[in-house]
Amino acid sequence: MSPDYKTDPKNRFYNGNHMESHLYEVVEPSDFYDKLENVLSTQASVFKVNVALGYELVSKTDPDDTRYFYPNLANTYVFNKPVAINSKADIQKKVISEIRSMELADKLNYPSSGYKLKAITAFKIFIYHRDHTLGDSKAVIPKIIRENKHVINFPKTNNKCVSHCIA
Repeated sequence: MSPDYKTDPKNRFYNGNHMESHLYEVVEPSDFYDKLENVLSTQASVFKVNVALGYELVSKTDPDDTRYFYPNLANTYVFNKPVAINSKADIQKKVISEIRSMELADKLNYPSSGYKLKAITAFKIFIYHRDHTLGDSKAVIPKIIRENKHVINFPKTNNKCVSHCIA
């Protein structure tokens, strides 16, 4: 869990058996990437992630006519499907840099062409847990495989287990 949840009542956390969500409301645009990276980097095992945006639209003709959209995966998601994070490097490569390269205003749903974006004010991070740790280098090989004379163990520490198995 992200340590900054206790300091601000506008932040909410939900932790279930297979997923967790982190909601940040009334967020400054400059804090978005810091909070996102903070939450993702605290994860100990591999996971999938998606981000939903909360935003406010204002009418182009009447500045008092505003609509708020709550961060929800049904209509305000950033990625079309959850992104798999298999290593700490994937956080920067697959999530942070991808979102930085997007035009987030294009990801939002507008009820009609008579509205424009006023501000992105909230976001919710959805984390779907998977069963193994990031870069599972401490996995224990079963005894029957370790003692098989036809299996040679060359320990690798670069977290590319699948590549070494295929090669």
